[in-house]
Amino acid sequence: MLFLGEADIEALITLPDALACAERAFRLHAEGAAAPPVRGDLRHGDPKAGCLILGGARGAEALSIKSNVHAYPDGPDAPRLWGSLLTLWDWRRAEPRALLATRAFNDHRTAAGFAVGADRLAAPDAGILALFGAGKSAPLTLRYLKAVRPTLREIRLAGRSPGRVEALARQAALWPDLADTRIVCAASPEAAVADADLVATVTTSDQPVFPGGAVMPGACIILGGANRPDAREADDTLMRRADLYLDARKGATEKAGDIRLALESGALVPERIRAEIGAVPAGGLPLSAGCDLRVFKSMGLAIQDVVLAEHIVARAEAQGRGLRLDLAGGGALP
Repeated sequence: MLFLGEADIEALITLPDALACAERAFRLHAEGAAAPPVRGDLRHGDPKAGCLILGGARGAEALSIKSNVHAYPDGPDAPRLWGSLLTLWDWRRAEPRALLATRAFNDHRTAAGFAVGADRLAAPDAGILALFGAGKSAPLTLRYLKAVRPTLREIRLAGRSPGRVEALARQAALWPDLADTRIVCAASPEAAVADADLVATVTTSDQPVFPGGAVMPGACIILGGANRPDAREADDTLMRRADLYLDARKGATEKAGDIRLALESGALVPERIRAEIGAVPAGGLPLSAGCDLRVFKSMGLAIQDVVLAEHIVARAEAQGRGLRLDLAGGGALP
């Protein structure tokens, strides 16, 4: 079995390849070619800790099992510790093919999925992006969205922690792929979304992070956080204006608060949940009557893990990268 550490993953993954893998994964899901995913949660209260387990498969060929583990050993108000590992299996032979460290993998996989949604739904000449959130998902979200919309000339950053937002702005200003893009810290949520063609949210908030009435007609909104039934990043005003696209229909109305709460209030009606993103042509579908926004709500798919892991492992094998483990003998192979 091959082991790939974080440095290996960073060396092997590229933005164009991750985008192609995300697009393929969405298409496989929409076509029914991916096995129904398995998702499980383990929780501990004192000390606070949790584990998210995701399982997915591509036919009978490839199976991935990923565990995202977090803990607060010094109390719930102390910094969170977390890690992630993924096992890629040759399912036909019941043999583990590779073990991947997946902290960086997760960020690439998630941001690439957001970008595929934006590529399908956002204006081809989008010039202004508003990003809410300055956590670990934010840096790659910026880079992937810029990759699919090189026309972006300004990025406005917003979040609950001014210090973290300013730090992200300084970091982004150093990236060569954003050299032609103005990076600013927005004065307010309203200022961030005013005349923005593209809005993306990668927050941990459980309340709406910007006023839906301030978003200009024709904009595309990527909702990437609030993946819990009682949490939302978008308010009812926004959802009343929007056609909604999903990475997966199954379970979305129960698991995603942005959808569940808007349906409960009547701000969203089922007819405006238009399609899974893997079945959507560039430009999206014609807007529903009375709607002037397109929203992509991303919960993430296990098949994204499978497809991206297969690609990375194939590259590693071709380059002779990684550590070979002898599971039977209990050691490393030459």
